Amino acid sequence: MSHSAPDRPTFEAIEAYVLDRMGSEERAAFERRLAGDPALQAEVALEREHMLAVELGGLQRSLKAIGDAELRRGGGSAWGGPLRYAAGIALLLGVALWWMMRPPAHERLFAAHFTPDPGLPVAMSAADDHAFHDAMVAYKLGEHDEAIAKWSAQLKEEPSNDTLRFYIGCAELNAGRSTKAVTWLMPIAELPGSAFAVKARWYAFLALVRQGDLTAARALPFPEDHPYAGRVKAVLNDLR
Repeated sequence: MSHSAPDRPTFEAIEAYVLDRMGSEERAAFERRLAGDPALQAEVALEREHMLAVELGGLQRSLKAIGDAELRRGGGSAWGGPLRYAAGIALLLGVALWWMMRPPAHERLFAAHFTPDPGLPVAMSAADDHAFHDAMVAYKLGEHDEAIAKWSAQLKEEPSNDTLRFYIGCAELNAGRSTKAVTWLMPIAELPGSAFAVKARWYAFLALVRQGDLTAARALPFPEDHPYAGRVKAVLNDLR
């Protein structure tokens, strides 16, 4: 996996959120954090999947216990047939619920392989580019819409600035807006000499995977010597 396990406070917050044990203010604050943190979104989805699996396992154990009790009684009671029938229906419903709530394969692969770009170092004393660094601070704090707004304002004065365009694309991807991310990242991926071309192609690929546009993802060229070629191949193999 490309993302590390959450720390204890984050894990406890995820558990409380999934189990609906948060107060309204705490839940609202967590959901604001969740909206701008794809890695946290993946952890929440994973926790829900684990809880469903545990519940399903508990259901299976309960059904087995009922069946064992029936066998000990000889299985000949009038309730034996209907009970086994009801148990089978309950198991099928549990499996169906688990599959319905399970994220699609392409979303799970995105979550498994995606690590947000950490951004550039913020030189707090750099007065010559304060606006850029101010937006970068917002980006690092997960305030992606704020970062996008500030960088977009700068982009009006520097429309060819590949640094601004790349990080706007990254912020869109981090915020879960994959389609917008692709429109920003693909031109950078094709820009000769850009220091961000390599990462832009990788993130554009992941954005296509996330939105389920697998035809476009497979068509995106990654030469064998591309730094992310191996990881792209691994994702595509898992999508078969």
